[in-house]
Amino acid sequence: MRVSPGPRGFTLVELLVGTAVGALVLTGISLVFVSQASQYQAHASRRAVQSSVRQALGFVERHVRNAGYGVDPDRAVLAYDSYDAAGDARGNGFPDGLSVHKRDLYFRRLATTVGTDFLRFDRALQRPLRKGEILLVLCPGAVRYAYVTVEETTPLDATSVKLDTSAAPVDSPAGPPGALFREHARLDEACFHDGEPPVVVKVERTSFYVAAFDDDGDPATPGTTPYLMQHRGVDLTGDGLIDGADATPIAVGIEQFQVAYILNTLGEEAPSLVGVDGTVPWGEGWHTGTPERDRPRLEDAYASPRRLTSHPANIRQVRLTLVARSTQRDPQRPGDDVLTLGATGVSGPALPSGATPWRQLENLGTAPARNFDPRGGGFTRAVLREAITPKNLLMRSQFIPVHRGGG
Repeated sequence: MRVSPGPRGFTLVELLVGTAVGALVLTGISLVFVSQASQYQAHASRRAVQSSVRQALGFVERHVRNAGYGVDPDRAVLAYDSYDAAGDARGNGFPDGLSVHKRDLYFRRLATTVGTDFLRFDRALQRPLRKGEILLVLCPGAVRYAYVTVEETTPLDATSVKLDTSAAPVDSPAGPPGALFREHARLDEACFHDGEPPVVVKVERTSFYVAAFDDDGDPATPGTTPYLMQHRGVDLTGDGLIDGADATPIAVGIEQFQVAYILNTLGEEAPSLVGVDGTVPWGEGWHTGTPERDRPRLEDAYASPRRLTSHPANIRQVRLTLVARSTQRDPQRPGDDVLTLGATGVSGPALPSGATPWRQLENLGTAPARNFDPRGGGFTRAVLREAITPKNLLMRSQFIPVHRGGG
């Protein structure tokens, strides 16, 4: 009779082969998991970037579309090419800045007493007027009027406000309103004092620019995360100053903000582009740099030669281009390049012969500032562009609001 052999273990060869096969299987599973996780993270990062740039552009668009409502077209839109927010000055290779102005729909007061340095209202304020607020004082019939700036924050229930009569500061998107809104000397004119009291309305100023901050806690990389900022030109902090501390962050990762303008034209003539092939003077210089005789006037016909010049009152479209980048670097990839012509996804379709090559970032040049360089760095980027038509710039006369309350 045969005896069955007893139980036996694995040989060393079998154990080594099994271990090797298991390791290969686990390695394959791990590689697949890591690849899928990386793909998911890349897609999530791209979706976040696209969402950020869409929200930022939508926010800016709403303000630009309303620019010029109840405000003279020559001061509705101000441009700041290559604005260095850290130095509050013009630089080289920085994103652009933009300030737009429109009238507040809900503020209206009668000025019972008018001086060159103060206004007294017929009714108390229902909300404070902050230092830097712009007021528009309209004589009866709105033929004569003056833009003035509030000198100090005026509290709730006050019936008078002090006006800023100091020298106008250098115009900046992160500072107070400049010379265009300091016409207090005009308040000496007779129409502000005789007969029916003038009407006072408020003008809203909204500026946009890009600034970089250190929000990763690493002192070795100060100011490395870009944000789109909104500044209202008023003292929000209550420290008596109007500066960058009064700005509000709107969107994280907005790396570039470029502005161009399509100007008025007639008939079949091609409209001129300012900010692409031309140079836009800094801020109020675009207005004051034009001789008085050549500045468009409200009463000018649309075919007037003064409405066909390179003047901010003749803007018909504002073209905005925003670049958003991911908040974290991906060390496994070089990063997107949205500046270099011919880079993947940038060149676009072929242009007709003789056409100017299309560039996404018209004014940036080829040497952007370090924290605003939209090339490489391991960042995912998205570009969004839109041309906005502020139709209020076609206004041809001032008007007095008919509502009786508010403010």
